[in-house]
Amino acid sequence: MKKLIALILCFVLCVSLVPAMAEDNVVRIAFGYDPNTLDYGMTNLDTANFIVAHIAETLLTQDASGAYVPGVAESYEKSEDGRVWTFKIKEGLTYQDGKTPITAEDLFYAVQRLLNPEDPKDNASFSLVNSEAYYNGEVAFEEVGVKKIDEYTIEYTFINPTYESTFTGASLFAPMEQAYVEEGGEVYGSSSFLPLANGPYMVDEWLDDASVTLIRNPAYQNPEIAKVDAIAITLNATADVTVDMMLAGELDIATMQNPLQLQTLMDAGFVKSEESFSSTYQGLNLRAGGRNEETGRFLSNANFRKAINAALDREALAASVMTGYTPTWRLSSPGEPAYNANPDYKAWDTTANVELANQYLNAALEELGATKEEIPVIQLMCYESQGAIDALAAIQDQLRVNLGLETEISPCTIQVMISNAMSGNYDLWWGGNEVSVPDACESYLDGFRSNSGTPLRGYADAEFDALFEAAVSSATLDERLANYAKLEEYFCENAMCIILGWDAHYVVTAEGTTGYYLMDGGRLNVAGMTK
Repeated sequence: MKKLIALILCFVLCVSLVPAMAEDNVVRIAFGYDPNTLDYGMTNLDTANFIVAHIAETLLTQDASGAYVPGVAESYEKSEDGRVWTFKIKEGLTYQDGKTPITAEDLFYAVQRLLNPEDPKDNASFSLVNSEAYYNGEVAFEEVGVKKIDEYTIEYTFINPTYESTFTGASLFAPMEQAYVEEGGEVYGSSSFLPLANGPYMVDEWLDDASVTLIRNPAYQNPEIAKVDAIAITLNATADVTVDMMLAGELDIATMQNPLQLQTLMDAGFVKSEESFSSTYQGLNLRAGGRNEETGRFLSNANFRKAINAALDREALAASVMTGYTPTWRLSSPGEPAYNANPDYKAWDTTANVELANQYLNAALEELGATKEEIPVIQLMCYESQGAIDALAAIQDQLRVNLGLETEISPCTIQVMISNAMSGNYDLWWGGNEVSVPDACESYLDGFRSNSGTPLRGYADAEFDALFEAAVSSATLDERLANYAKLEEYFCENAMCIILGWDAHYVVTAEGTTGYYLMDGGRLNVAGMTK
C-alpha cells in the first residue's frame, strides 16, 4: 500500500510539473522514420536528430541568428592554437527530474562512454588527442584529451584546431548521468528507457513507429526559450502523407523537397521558407576495394570511377527519380562556407558526357591490363524502399546504355544495409551523407583516410591524406576553408564518391508562422514557434 501511495504521489507531482497545454500552442510535425534510438552516441536519423536538438543541451548552442551562445557552459577559454578548450559549467543545473545535478563529471563520462572500445558507438569521434589510440586499445583513457579540472570545469585537448560549432554536437558535448545510463544498459535511449534530458524539452511519450510527444522540461534553466508547450511528432509519414496531413490541418510545419508537393501546398495557401537548405549529399557511396577482390580491382582505379561519374545524367535523375534534389557539379552545395570559399569550381557536367566516360573507361582498362569483357557485375546496394530501388534502376540503365557496364540491384533491410556498409561489404551503395560543419572533413571525408580505422571506404591514398591533414590542422577557419578547397578538388576529380544530388529542402508552414529556425546541419528548431 505504501508503494502504491508513493507511486500515486509521484504521478501527481510529475503531472503538476507539466504546464497546461493549449491546443494552439502545440507544434505538430511528421517524419518518415521512427527515431530508432535517442542515445546520443547512436543517433543517425533525421527524426532522432530533431528530437535530440530539443532535449539535449550541449556546451554551446545556436540562437535564431546562427550565433553560438552558452548552453551548459557559462564561459570558455581556448588556447592560441585553438587546440585546448576549457569550459566553466553553470552551477545549479539539473536534469529533467529537477534534482540530479549536472557537473563536469557528466561531460567527462559522455566522452568516456562514446569512446569505450568494449561497447562501440556509431558516433564515436576521434578528434581528441589519443582518442583513436584508446579506442584501439593502445593507451589508457587517462591519456585521452579530456580532463576534469574541478567539479564545474572541464578541459578538452584536440589533435587539430577546432571551432565553436564543434561544441554543439550532442554525441561528445551533452552531459550524461552515468548511473542512469548504466541502469538502462542495452535499452538505454529506447522507448522503454528514455534519456534523462537537460534541454528545453523532454520526451513525454514514445509509441514505437507511431508518435513521439515532447513537453517542456520544468527543470530547464531558461524556460523562456521553450515558448511552445509541446511538440507532437507523427512517425512513418511518407512525403505524400505529410502533404495530406498539412492539407487536413493535422500538421503545423513540414520540410519538403518534391517541387510538385511544394506547389500543392503553396496553391492551398501555405508558404515556404525563402531559402532552401541541404542536409545531405545523395548518391552512390563507393568502396574503393569493392565487396570482393574481383570488383575491387576495377573500383580502386581512379579512371574507372571517373567513367562511372561521367556516364550519369544527374539532370535526368533529378527530373525523374530524384525529384527535390539539385543536380550536383561538386561536393559542397551552394550556401555552405566550403562552397563559398571556392565558388567558381565545377568538377563535372550535370548531364552525361558519354564520350568522356568511355575515354576514362578505356584508360582504366589500359592501366589494368584488362578487357571490357573482364569487368564483373557491379553491385548496387540500397535500403529496401521503392524510391531507392527506382533510383538505382534508372542509374543501372544509364550505366548500361552509356558505358556498357552491367550492375545488379541489391535491396536490404536498413539494419543489413548499415552492417554491410560499415564492414565494407559493398561496391556502390545508394545513400546520403550529412552536410557537416564547418565542412565535409567532419564525419564524412574523414572516412576516406588511409588510416581511418574503418573498412567503410577502403581507400589508401597518401595525397588525399596529406591534403586532409592540411585542412584539419589549419589554425584559422579561413585558412581551413582555403585548404579544404584543395582537398575537395582532389576528392571530386578522383571520383572518390559519386555525388548525384544536394537535397533542397524547404520549410513549409501556414502564413504568419514565425519563430522557427535552422541550426547546424539543417536541424530544425521549433521551440520558439508562433502559429
